[in-house]
Amino acid sequence: MQKNANERVVAADLPALTALRGVAALGVALFHIDVCLFYREMGTLVPKAASGVIANGYLWVDLFFILSGYVIHHAYRERLSSGQLGARTANFYRARFIRIYPLHLGVTALLVGAVTIAGALWPALKDGSWSTYFAWSALPSNLLLTHAMSQHSYLSWNMVSWSIAAEWWCYAAALLAIPLMVRFGRWSGVFCIVAGGVVLAGLFFGLGRGTLDITYDFGVVRCLGGFLIGLGLYQICRIDASILSRVAEGLAVASIAGLVLVMHFDALDLLVIPLFAVLVASLGASDGWTHRWLSTPILQYLGRISYSIYLVHGLVFLGLWYAAPALGWHFETPAKAWLFAMAFLGLTIAGAAITYRFIEAPSLQLVRRKSASPPHDRQARAPVGERGSFQIE
Repeated sequence: MQKNANERVVAADLPALTALRGVAALGVALFHIDVCLFYREMGTLVPKAASGVIANGYLWVDLFFILSGYVIHHAYRERLSSGQLGARTANFYRARFIRIYPLHLGVTALLVGAVTIAGALWPALKDGSWSTYFAWSALPSNLLLTHAMSQHSYLSWNMVSWSIAAEWWCYAAALLAIPLMVRFGRWSGVFCIVAGGVVLAGLFFGLGRGTLDITYDFGVVRCLGGFLIGLGLYQICRIDASILSRVAEGLAVASIAGLVLVMHFDALDLLVIPLFAVLVASLGASDGWTHRWLSTPILQYLGRISYSIYLVHGLVFLGLWYAAPALGWHFETPAKAWLFAMAFLGLTIAGAAITYRFIEAPSLQLVRRKSASPPHDRQARAPVGERGSFQIE
């Protein structure tokens, strides 16, 4: 099919989006810090009556889902639209499994060991939440990545890993949608975005909960909506890249301002979805000051280890969830609560650096070795498809 005059190949590496996933991972971590402080009656970072920016931090997960669809399309566009269906399907799932499962398995195994030892040595830690979070009956679904599909009526084990499970099942959408979008052009991308929006709106209004904080029951549907939006968004951005690049800086600033306002005023959750989409599209096309700022080494490093940050912060949350009551922690002022938050984040980033070094990095090397792409393609596409895949994950 002949390319549109405005179409160009998007840069192989997307440093602004790499940094964005690090920022999103920290946003989710701050949300869970606030959850720990609130429900353990230790204090609060920012009272929700004053601002909902932190309390609505669960919405950063939807940014991850959109990012994932966008980057999966960017990384695998050529490989999923050519060759034999069976071979490309097998190669795709093998690469994704090696990318996401070793860290999930490692963190889950560490948690199982810690729970077994802590439960035996300090039985006083076992309050009412212990049997829910660490239900042995829920462990198989965690290992099989089905714990975001109404297998249970609660979050279990590493509670944040539901989104990794949801994303795994949504990869099938990429196998179906990307070849069709390669064939049919711009309007197929628009259709994919609209379909994703319909899925999310149907979920939001159909359940009638007034929130997108939907996890263990219909988390896979929530993920599918954002993932489809990301897949279609990349199609539009690829075709209209030269046009988008001229307005990218303004769109990025406007979407950030919109997100702050929506979260601050605790507005309708669905409003963040188009704002996240605009943010991803604009940062993917930007080469101005936002691109330069997000390309700084510290933000790039946080982006690279963001998957580890995301999964490890679940461990830190659970450790402090049970340690806090046992130690009688209470923070009279927000300043002291923020010290707790900084300690939480410090432990998370330190742990993430370790898991990235010893679990993620070897997995990435294995993906590269297993890649079926010829050498010239590998250089062009590997940075995002392998190192830069987005898992909230």
